[in-house]
Amino acid sequence: MTRPVNVTNRQRLEFAAAGFLAEMRKQWAKLHPEDPCPVKNLSDYPENERSALMAGVQKAVQYAGPDTDNAFAAWVAKREEDGSRAT
Repeated sequence: MTRPVNVTNRQRLEFAAAGFLAEMRKQWAKLHPEDPCPVKNLSDYPENERSALMAGVQKAVQYAGPDTDNAFAAWVAKREEDGSRAT
């Protein structure tokens, strides 16, 4: 698969953020079919809020990658430890 000319990482991040928000709207509609959805299209947010959303998506993608395996294992262990204390 060839990469389109002039595609930037920011464009890829915009694409991912737009997809995230689309899924959020879809899930909202399932959970709250009678209520108007508070989740907007990415382009409907002010620039500073778009940047904040995109930063959050970028961080989530980073956390899901193999570079965070050690941190993820520690997080899972902590959750299991906290869960066993609660019971």
